[in-house]
Amino acid sequence: MTTPSGAPDDHSPWRDVSGPPPSAEQTGYTGPPPQTPPAPGWRPPVLRPSPPPRQLPGQDLGALDAAESRARGLSYGVGIGALVVMVIALCTVCGRFLF
Repeated sequence: MTTPSGAPDDHSPWRDVSGPPPSAEQTGYTGPPPQTPPAPGWRPPVLRPSPPPRQLPGQDLGALDAAESRARGLSYGVGIGALVVMVIALCTVCGRFLF
């Protein structure tokens, strides 16, 4: 292992740690800062809980399926109409180049 200075003989990361821990004077670390107890009113105010959610109205599944089927038919119709217009336009453009 080499250090940022490039000295390969620095073995401090691999030193023997089986002895007593180093003192604060040796390491320069004096421990965490002292803690003071919090003020008496440090907690946020507690609000009353909200009421439970309302019951949703029932759904008419048959009407939903019918509306979805009509919408699908309209979408297919618009798509087919656009495809027909594009084919006619393509035939017109290609016909001008060929004839």
